[in-house]
Amino acid sequence: MHMQRDNEGIRLPKLLGLAVAGATLLAGMVVLPATQASAATDYGYNAEDDFRPGPLQSTVSPKLTVTKYLSLIPGYNPTGSSVDAAKINANADMVPAKDVTFNVMEVKSATDNLADIDPMNNTTYTVQKNYVGVTDGQGVINKWYPAAEDGGMPAKGTAEAAFPGGANHWYILQENRAKSWAFNPDNPNKLDALKYQDAAPSFFGLPYAATSLTDDTNTANKVQGYIYNLHLYPKNLNSTQFSKTVQSITGSNGDVKTQRTAVAGDTINYKLSQKLYKGDAKSNDGKLDVTELKGEGNDVIIADRMSSSLRLDGDFTVVLRSDTGSPKDVPLVKDTDYTESTPTENPESLVSGKKMFTNDAPTSNVSYYVFKFFTSLDKVKGFDAPSFSIVITYNAKVTGDGDSTGTDGVANDAASDFSENFDTSGNRLDPIPEHTNVINGVVAFGNVKNEASKYAALPGSEFRLVKDQTEPDKYLGSDGNFYTADDATKPTNVELYKATANNNGVVAFAGLPIFGDTAKAADGSKKVLQGNWWLVETKTPNGWRSPGVPFQKVTFGDAGKTEQEIAQQYGPHATVQPTYSELHFAKFGRTPQQITDAGGSAIKFNNVPVETYLMHYATTDGDSPLALPLTGGRGILLLLVVGALIMGGALYARSRRNNAARA
Repeated sequence: MHMQRDNEGIRLPKLLGLAVAGATLLAGMVVLPATQASAATDYGYNAEDDFRPGPLQSTVSPKLTVTKYLSLIPGYNPTGSSVDAAKINANADMVPAKDVTFNVMEVKSATDNLADIDPMNNTTYTVQKNYVGVTDGQGVINKWYPAAEDGGMPAKGTAEAAFPGGANHWYILQENRAKSWAFNPDNPNKLDALKYQDAAPSFFGLPYAATSLTDDTNTANKVQGYIYNLHLYPKNLNSTQFSKTVQSITGSNGDVKTQRTAVAGDTINYKLSQKLYKGDAKSNDGKLDVTELKGEGNDVIIADRMSSSLRLDGDFTVVLRSDTGSPKDVPLVKDTDYTESTPTENPESLVSGKKMFTNDAPTSNVSYYVFKFFTSLDKVKGFDAPSFSIVITYNAKVTGDGDSTGTDGVANDAASDFSENFDTSGNRLDPIPEHTNVINGVVAFGNVKNEASKYAALPGSEFRLVKDQTEPDKYLGSDGNFYTADDATKPTNVELYKATANNNGVVAFAGLPIFGDTAKAADGSKKVLQGNWWLVETKTPNGWRSPGVPFQKVTFGDAGKTEQEIAQQYGPHATVQPTYSELHFAKFGRTPQQITDAGGSAIKFNNVPVETYLMHYATTDGDSPLALPLTGGRGILLLLVVGALIMGGALYARSRRNNAARA
């Protein structure tokens, strides 16, 4: 599954505070009642923070929960409480990051003075112990292990580590990119290491000295104590000049979803952001300053490419938006401030002969939208903000037409090029690419020709999903029911699923209705449905034979898991795929090894080889399992010979009768 890619970043504040040490010592000197009142009720913390007022309780083992985010904007000073999550999750530009490794090092000051510890300078401390953890699909680490010698995860089966209780335990939290699968070049959904700044290291004590978070403005009334389950939110800030994010997903019922799962009929709100600056122009700094704008329509080009799994819903909204929120957004008007076009091919960048997208789409079934800025400079020059962005927002409807690009389901691409897109040496850089995806159900396989062609890709075949082989003409709809293509009973908001093989031979259904209302967890959250659909080919290119029979079965092994569990396991950009060993193409099926052994090339979906192939027989092939005798080969020859003998015998008999009559 993907997940990722598609998309976003934040950073951890550089320090939880070098003053933590002093605050902890002072808190330890204050004698307060050690009552166990509810932290959530009385002190502003959530119960899971385990905030306990009064002096440190050395018999309690502390815990550390880290949640890693990617973001477009800087963070704010944290409180060390899980209540921070509410502010973070309210920002659509923050998305959890999966498979990022962190080390928690217990440290001692090199000078025996805690205040001298600087987490940015490893000469100020010595490491006593080293712990390691890896973020799950929700970006969370709540299990830590003794780190291996290289700082990575230990051998499988190593017991989980516990942090010691009592005073004078000081730690530095540090991101370990070298050991993070999220940034590994072999990860098909890797994060761009150049795109995100490292989360800054932080220094803290466990347990963590803190005061109550209540709104009482009288400092004397603040209650001091310790957090025994410290929550930290390190963030990677997106450092590129262009970005694309998913802001929200609205179901066909009109409700905004709490998890970024999508099925056909849902609406996704996207945001494109191109950074601009004012008053600090420098040549070859890769930043576009207002003073560098020419107003000839080629200062910035932004292109958006939608797969067949998405369809524009409504109009684009284009504004200038300050990074600080002030001044208010200034709307930009099409044909006055910028131009908009819809080319049918990969558009040109600012460099002649160079395209906006490095990879041409393997199909014509995509939609391009191109914006060119600025045709007027009045608004952008009058916008009073040191740094701001061109922000384009729009809605796209998730269709039932599958992923024509074969990238990861409900996904699309964007790219930006601008007049100051140079490196420090003055070399022109390629357009900045972006890719987004959301959690969705996908079926992907290869569609190929016969062995004589070395299993070359066969584009153009169309496929549907049906309930079973007894009703091959009723197709799966986005509501989970089945309808004929012209069924008058089908609700107008229901989309019928289909997938068409692209030029690379990839067949990819996307946005399948596996997140349904028919099965729910006890808390009301949706569960993954099993599917149990059959696959049927409904259109076949000329010269090739349709298999003519439905194939079983498309069934999801993750059935029963909640949406939250799926996000936690696979990340926020996952493609949830079926158990392909259950999808049997019988005599028409080929394995990846059979394809490559015959000299064919592996077909990939989302940069990963597909697990199964559907092979087609040519109409001239006599060995097709469903071949009729009049399709060629020896069958027709035998029929012709037999036919000639019969005709000859009939003519001979007729001649004998005529001769007899004349006699």
